Amino acid sequence: EETLQRYRQGATAARKVLEEFLVERLVEVVPLLADDLPSPLCEELKVLENLDDEALWKVAQSQAPPARQRLYSRLLSRNSQGTITQREKETLDTLGEEARRLMLKKAHAYMLLKWRGHRIPSQEELQRLG
Repeated sequence: EETLQRYRQGATAARKVLEEFLVERLVEVVPLLADDLPSPLCEELKVLENLDDEALWKVAQSQAPPARQRLYSRLLSRNSQGTITQREKETLDTLGEEARRLMLKKAHAYMLLKWRGHRIPSQEELQRLG
């Protein structure tokens, strides 16, 4: 009841009908679903939706292998110093794409776990975990 009252006040302040106001708020916060993404990535994320919770936790907590993380850091440094070769630049681009895909998969796994009722670590907790 308290939450509904807050939304009624928000709708009044926005000079909108409650239903319209609620739909707008839901659209603002709804996460992307796998179907909203490009095809190869869409398929990777859809696979996650069929995993059990234990497997999702493994994906959510996964990290790139340490050797690839070190290489990525070295190449980023060389790139910022302007001493990177074309071949290293291509490797940097590949590693960056891998990192972005991994982060998206982790985020999707955490979202699914949250939807399934699990407590998701705070940003501070995640940073401590590495």
